[in-house]
Amino acid sequence: MHTFTLDGTSYEYLRSEPGPGEDPRSWEYGHEPKVAADVPLAGGGTVTVYATANRWTASRIIVSWFDDDGHPHWAWVPSVNVRRVTDSEWDIDQYRRCPANLRHIRWGNRLPGFLPE
Repeated sequence: MHTFTLDGTSYEYLRSEPGPGEDPRSWEYGHEPKVAADVPLAGGGTVTVYATANRWTASRIIVSWFDDDGHPHWAWVPSVNVRRVTDSEWDIDQYRRCPANLRHIRWGNRLPGFLPE
């Protein structure tokens, strides 16, 4: 089973594949959208992760994210479980996940999330 830790909680998640006959397409490298994805868990339910969307089919999107230890993870998620996030939403998540003693390097005196849309 595939596991990751997010905000100190461990999760077992499903990494399904696209359906037969579905031809995955890719976003242009470097232009992958930032998304919030509800990743299906092995025991049922979902957990929301902030991720990048890498490829898609008519019914699924493959998303990739990093856990608390900086390890990469990926999963094919039903497209209805994925939504694009704004740069401000992404900035807030990055701030929240950054160690407090390092936040001043990236954000200085700027509050997270106050970015032009």
